[in-house]
Amino acid sequence: MRLFFYIFVFSQFLNSLVVFAEKAKKDFREFNSIKWEKVQEKKSNNLKTIIWKSYKDDESYFKNEIDASPEIKKLNDYRNENKDKDINISQLTLNKRNRLLTHGGITVSNALIPKAGTSQINFNYDFKGNLFSFYGYSFSDLFQLELSAGSFNDVNLVNNKLSSLQRTYLNKKNLNYKIGGKYLIFSPQDYESFWISLRTSLGSNDQINQGYLITEMINTFRFNDTVAFNISPKYFFSDISSFGGVGVSSYINLLDSLQLIPEINVPLNNDSNLSSSLGLRYSFQPGKSIDLYYSNAAGVQDIGQLLEDKEFRFGIKLNFLY
Repeated sequence: MRLFFYIFVFSQFLNSLVVFAEKAKKDFREFNSIKWEKVQEKKSNNLKTIIWKSYKDDESYFKNEIDASPEIKKLNDYRNENKDKDINISQLTLNKRNRLLTHGGITVSNALIPKAGTSQINFNYDFKGNLFSFYGYSFSDLFQLELSAGSFNDVNLVNNKLSSLQRTYLNKKNLNYKIGGKYLIFSPQDYESFWISLRTSLGSNDQINQGYLITEMINTFRFNDTVAFNISPKYFFSDISSFGGVGVSSYINLLDSLQLIPEINVPLNNDSNLSSSLGLRYSFQPGKSIDLYYSNAAGVQDIGQLLEDKEFRFGIKLNFLY
């Protein structure tokens, strides 16, 4: 577990170096740029003596042609076609790498919401028998309804003080299900670099119908085309036990369709240890991706994210948007 923690810290350090290097490069270019200034000869203000003429009688020298990027061209075309419609610009300019973020995280959520009318489906299975499913529907660009169900298997928590919580929610063949929603509070209008969402879920188990509530404030930052960062304070409440934690993760784009996802969940009290995960995401088709991960979290569902198991487990997660 400590090895994963060191890997995560090292990856964050590399990310910071990349961001700093790009900023320094940009500042250097601006510092060395040539600035042109019009000089008036003999302090003459008589503009009537100036004769304006095209250079070599070719008026194309005075044309200002802007080489717009494909994303801007597409956005302008969309605006012209839908200028009379009420549209959310923040959903139109998502590039390939940002769209890959809408598949969500593994044990740490991100703040992005798929565009209105989109259905989101996830299936998860790990080699120790945990099985989870998720369905989300975006009623608008700002709100997504979430439904999920799943069961834990072969969980052995590090902290013995949470044995009652394990017996209630994490014991074998005990189905857990929940309903909730995610609301997008803030989204940028141009470059999609910063999102904030509030997510709340009400859940229960199948055997004794014991309920719980979990809520989190999700903050996602896009530093550049390669690195995105996520921090998510969250709190779990039930009659059995209540505790809080902070989820931290990165999305490192190795390619447009390939992401490395290191994650940690740090508890805010001494009753549980931190859990860590390392995932690799591959998008094999638009709107479809597969995650392979190695984690010591009790599970990828809300309760299991903040709980550390004594053993690591390999898992697979299938993600679909349609």
